[in-house]
Amino acid sequence: MVNLQFNQKRLDARVPEARLESAPAPTRERTPGPAQDACIETAHRFGDGLVGVITRPDGVASKIGVLLLNAGLTRHTGPFRAHVDIARMLAAQGFAVLRFDQSGLGDSELPGKASGERRHRETDAAMRLLAQEAGAERFVLCGLCSGADDAFHVGAVDPRVAGAILLDGVAYPTPGFWVRHALPRLLDFGKVLRFLMSRRNPRPSLSDFRDWPARAQAQRMVADMVARDTRLLFVFTGGAYHYFNHRAQLPASLGRAAQEKQVSLEFWREYDHTFYLRKHRRVLLARIAAWMREQFGDAGTP
Repeated sequence: MVNLQFNQKRLDARVPEARLESAPAPTRERTPGPAQDACIETAHRFGDGLVGVITRPDGVASKIGVLLLNAGLTRHTGPFRAHVDIARMLAAQGFAVLRFDQSGLGDSELPGKASGERRHRETDAAMRLLAQEAGAERFVLCGLCSGADDAFHVGAVDPRVAGAILLDGVAYPTPGFWVRHALPRLLDFGKVLRFLMSRRNPRPSLSDFRDWPARAQAQRMVADMVARDTRLLFVFTGGAYHYFNHRAQLPASLGRAAQEKQVSLEFWREYDHTFYLRKHRRVLLARIAAWMREQFGDAGTP
């Protein structure tokens, strides 16, 4: 059962309460999937105009906290409320979770000033809030698409990051990728013709909106995280078909460190990028729950 609360001291009156969770007063509702234990949710305003919701167990929380980062332009509820389900499931396992809107998204304000360090500054504010409210000392960052990119960049430089869950995150096409990608299409004249036409009038692709470092730098970032014993879970779906199409591609593109025990990989070719089918979201939740138990234990102790 979930006890929904609002921290009125931290929530600016200008933010419509109904937009946060559309929940009047404290209410109770059943959590999705196997997570049926009690948890408490509170809304907070923190940092430079940021708004988020902390979901915590109704008891002592783990020293490992979890941050859920925006996927593209979606709000802190996540695609198809996936972040809500993940947060409540992990709270039932003893982890406190903060799902928040980065600046300019959802309920959070635009940043007061532009800065290349925005994601680091905002993630730091989120970590400090979760430490203050739930006693978290280290953190797991979780994100889909651009959220995975932010988790990758921050996890590579912040020693407080104990792990990262990267959904359709960073990877690079390799010679093997192009062989697997191109051969089936060469036998389809229509696809070949559409490809040639697209080269004459190129349009923006998903890769144009991703924030990946140069491949050599990404390899160093993975190696540094593995050396620091940061745990990584890569999950790729069919939505990443334009740059990832085989499990062997991960170490081929990110280096030998991607084969170490700290790195886990799932490749679900038949799944949509946003996990729009409920049965696929259930599999995702179960995998995240199992990985968190394996890496950090129900009590959050590695």
